[in-house]
Amino acid sequence: MNDTMVQQEGFAARCQKVLQVAKELFQSKPDWVTFFRETLGVSGAARSVFQTQSEYVMFEKSNEYVDIQNMVLALRNRKMSGGGANEPTKVITVRLPESLHEALKAEASDHNTSMNKLCISKLLQVLIDNPNQSAPVRAAAAMASTMASKPMSPAMPQSNMPATPSFRSTFNTPTSPAMAPNTNKFGQ
Repeated sequence: MNDTMVQQEGFAARCQKVLQVAKELFQSKPDWVTFFRETLGVSGAARSVFQTQSEYVMFEKSNEYVDIQNMVLALRNRKMSGGGANEPTKVITVRLPESLHEALKAEASDHNTSMNKLCISKLLQVLIDNPNQSAPVRAAAAMASTMASKPMSPAMPQSNMPATPSFRSTFNTPTSPAMAPNTNKFGQ
């Protein structure tokens, strides 16, 4: 047997080892934060088994990783008070365009949830959707699937929808001299 086959068998066995830890923990019905921390967190089972970045990235593309992400999703969907009560929370600031902020606010309202819960769900969902795609492609796919599955508003029934969607851009090409490209090769 060559080294590559031995490495692959070793990798598959390690994937199964992490999945087994996740399954055992899942059976104890922890809150999703505890489950995530113990399986995929910085000090969790997966990071202790796959210590290099390249190994962990390979693990993220495995079926076992998808299974663990689905367990996280199942735990998040359970109605349970005090999820992650033993885990301190951290705050991040994300700068985004106003239009995206408004869309997230509307989507949170549509789903009768907070923007915080919606954003956490989206962050986790991007990892679940298709682990074989690059992160930007997964993020775009997640946003597209969210928009496609969004129910139509009651104010706009399907029968009144135009056959071809219309879009009118609010972007105007700059025409003022200050915004025009500088044609002087010395920048003066």
